[in-house]
Amino acid sequence: MAAVWSALQTSDLAVWINLSRWLYAGIATAHVLAIAVLIGSILILDLRLVGFAAWLDTTQLARLVVPVAGTALGCAIVSGFLLFIGRAAQYAGFGLFQLKIALIAAALATTLTVHRRYGLRLERATARQRARIGIASICLWLAVAVSGRMIAFVHG
Repeated sequence: MAAVWSALQTSDLAVWINLSRWLYAGIATAHVLAIAVLIGSILILDLRLVGFAAWLDTTQLARLVVPVAGTALGCAIVSGFLLFIGRAAQYAGFGLFQLKIALIAAALATTLTVHRRYGLRLERATARQRARIGIASICLWLAVAVSGRMIAFVHG
């Protein structure tokens, strides 16, 4: 794998990103904004699943929030990959980075499982199931954000 990481971080794109202060700053800003939109939109739905704002229709809320979260996730993945390739060999060896990737995988697996089972019609789940889904999602996505942010403090 070391050869893959080395090839990524010596690619023309990675070198360009690393040498351009404004490009790197723009990508980093896009990544932070995408994560904010992703977690913010997911949090709205998750809090509803936990029981807040019971007057809101869960299906209607999911129809509004899921496309926003999906778009933000796509932007976060692309911008995150662009940030990663600049220092791929170093990031790949960081335990916190590995944890972040594992948490993202767990959060996505949980989300896909819920969508496969219920689609956007989350009211088909019992109140207890919805609360468990919401709590798990909140915990996983917040852990993703914290682990990602901690990389800068521990390894920066």
